[in-house]
Amino acid sequence: MNLSVFSIERPVTTVMIFLSVSVIGIIAFFLLPIEYFPELDAPFIAVEVPYPNSTPEEVERQITRPIEEVLATIGDINNMGSWSGENQANIWCEFDWGTNTDIKSLKAREKVDGILDQLPADIERYYIHKWNTSDEEILALRLSSNRDLSDSYDMLDRNVKRRLDRIDGVSRVTLYGVEKKEIHIQLDMDKLAAYHVDINRMVQTLMQSNFAVTAGKITDGFRRLSVRPMGEFTSVSDYEELIIGQHNLRLADVATIAYSHPKKTYGRHLDQKYAIGLDIFKESGANTVKVTEKILAEIEEIGNLPEMEGITIYEMDNQADGIISSLDELFKSGLLGAFLAVI
Repeated sequence: MNLSVFSIERPVTTVMIFLSVSVIGIIAFFLLPIEYFPELDAPFIAVEVPYPNSTPEEVERQITRPIEEVLATIGDINNMGSWSGENQANIWCEFDWGTNTDIKSLKAREKVDGILDQLPADIERYYIHKWNTSDEEILALRLSSNRDLSDSYDMLDRNVKRRLDRIDGVSRVTLYGVEKKEIHIQLDMDKLAAYHVDINRMVQTLMQSNFAVTAGKITDGFRRLSVRPMGEFTSVSDYEELIIGQHNLRLADVATIAYSHPKKTYGRHLDQKYAIGLDIFKESGANTVKVTEKILAEIEEIGNLPEMEGITIYEMDNQADGIISSLDELFKSGLLGAFLAVI
């Protein structure tokens, strides 16, 4: 018995099967996560090593080349490239499609950990990145205002970035175009020469004086006490009063110390006004449309805060808009196809 004869002779069964499939399809439509791109792991890994205030030549010689040599021993690498700049080094490896990049990234971390003693001692951290289509931001925003926002990092971090970070489904929020304040120590070379100050020893004194470490525990009878020596600097005056040489020579005697914003080497504008960027990323598997709706609702509340008066938040790129447009076209095509199929 073929399918057409079975359907004609058992119309009730056929209709019930059709309705069951339709109900299952409708349920799946609302339960399946909606993605702008299908989740796809690209066969690439990249090692990023921040090393600010250096030169490209030093970064290439001291960081890039040693890491390239050790990564070359991972195996199955089709292509390797690198980029050395004044603030960081980037080394990336390309593998065959289908390669498990999780395993390759673990091997890369083991290799880099094995040569950390050969890299500059003042490297604080390094990152290993993998590329996935879900790593793209779902929402790109710009913040623009008539007033100067260059010293508003703390306010924007508190009122915008942290509030968006807490939304269910958001993995991270990147704020750029405004920087944290930093301690700037500008040395006077004439005074250094006059006082015969050894710069290397002065740097070591700074590093050893600003610390917070755990020194273990002390048991006293029935009490156990945690010992934590702390010598952290909390203000500019702590740096100024630091003794760096004989006869109570202070750091302030040979340097100018200020707590200020770092010098900007980049900038972005919107409608000829300086703007701050905000990129929002979602968790893997989260529904793009629902997460974006929560973000936009939170942004509307943020815009009503007194501290945000005069600041306008613009949408630059919204993946949810593209998804909704595609779903509308798909839904219309689906209705037409279902109508023709019923006929």
